[in-house]
Amino acid sequence: MAKTVESEVQKPAPIPRELDSDSSNVQQDRRNSQTDSHHNEPRSSQRWFHWHEPGATKADKKLIFKLDFFLLSYSCLCFFIKQLDGNNVSNAYVSGMQEELGFGPGDELSWMNTYFSIGAIVGGPISNLALTVIRPRYLMPSSFYGLRFCIGFFEAAAWPGLQYVLGCWYRKSELARRSGLFVMSGVLGQMFSGYLQAALFKDMDGKAGLSAWRWLFIFDFILAIPVVIYGVIFYPDTPETTTAFYLSDWERNRARQRIEEEGRAPVGKLDLTVFKRIFVSWQLYAFSIAYALWCLTCGSYVLQFFGLWLKALGTYTVPQINNIPTSMGAVNFVFMISTGYVADKIGRRGPVCFGVGCLLTFCFAVFTAWPASIQLKMAAFILSGCYGCYTPLLAGWVNASCGGDQQLRAFVLAFMVSLGSAVVIPFQQLQFPSGEAPTFTRTHGWVSGLCFVVALALWTGFGIDIIERVATRGKRKEVAPKENDV
Repeated sequence: MAKTVESEVQKPAPIPRELDSDSSNVQQDRRNSQTDSHHNEPRSSQRWFHWHEPGATKADKKLIFKLDFFLLSYSCLCFFIKQLDGNNVSNAYVSGMQEELGFGPGDELSWMNTYFSIGAIVGGPISNLALTVIRPRYLMPSSFYGLRFCIGFFEAAAWPGLQYVLGCWYRKSELARRSGLFVMSGVLGQMFSGYLQAALFKDMDGKAGLSAWRWLFIFDFILAIPVVIYGVIFYPDTPETTTAFYLSDWERNRARQRIEEEGRAPVGKLDLTVFKRIFVSWQLYAFSIAYALWCLTCGSYVLQFFGLWLKALGTYTVPQINNIPTSMGAVNFVFMISTGYVADKIGRRGPVCFGVGCLLTFCFAVFTAWPASIQLKMAAFILSGCYGCYTPLLAGWVNASCGGDQQLRAFVLAFMVSLGSAVVIPFQQLQFPSGEAPTFTRTHGWVSGLCFVVALALWTGFGIDIIERVATRGKRKEVAPKENDV
């Protein structure tokens, strides 16, 4: 039986002569590694501290290295630029843009976020479904409120689209860490935006007759140009459509095999059946609810609230107001790496999500109580940076649970982001209007945020696992009678 399976796996992947030096013994290595994985339990340190799956061959490691170098690097650079752009608005707002453009003391920053979200809602599902038929390397690089809408619309494919392509190449046990690194690049973009604005305020304010906050957007544009060029040349598309010059024929075939071995070979087409496949799936509803709950905590805007609070204290300079909130990014960095690693190792994301939810509950409890202690509130703001690890955990969960249905996976990734953005628009305006920052006493913003944090922790910690088990059990019951009839 083992020989039969092995021969079926090897048939579509003939090894060309140019790889003989690297993989002449690949077949024997794979047989040996499979035997070792069953009979020799690795030491606990080896189980936890390795980048590849146990028993990975030299040729597989070389393939994964290329994917990490080209696919993951572009994904990280692209998301870095996206988050740099998104956070520039907040940093510019507290660094002179509000006064220079005459926005006044109202909720203008909240409205900027709103119009950006509307563009992302409209563009997300459409662009992600388009990725299943259009090569990603062509689609991905592609008044103030109106401008924010356009930016949101054209950036809509960035997060769900890049996560979709990562899911096409990496195994389930590799996804959480890579997704964490990918989203972490956005955190670095947020941090870099603060440092860049602080430096520009100090050295570029007034140069060429432009304010420092205007230079921030100019530098953002300049940094994006090489990333676009890099993506067009080196982005590998998907395993089924790739023409990447740095992948050999054997590596292209092996990339497809790695996904097929997990039962995630691409199935389905972008036809009328896609509606049934999507709307009767448990994934669409379970993950959309999860992402909506995450958005309803307004955790992604806490960085803005942190800056507004520091500004309201009146004791910090503009560079300090831009620099201090980047400490949230440092916390996010640690949680992105650690939670992704733990999720990959234990093969479950629910317990990890619940643990993070408990810490986030403590932070929002502090915000709700709003104690007199500045130190305690400062610590709560900084620790709330842990919220960001939810997005790579949920994205990896979607990629792993949708099997080979590419359209289902693409749509769920995009729809959950669009739904989250849709529900947060009225919620942000009603509960977290920037004019009420930082206490939101009149609108009870932190109280409602705390309620949604608790709901998020319970839903991602236990709810999704329960739904998946019930749905899987139901499918087994449907298949069993058919097998018995045969």
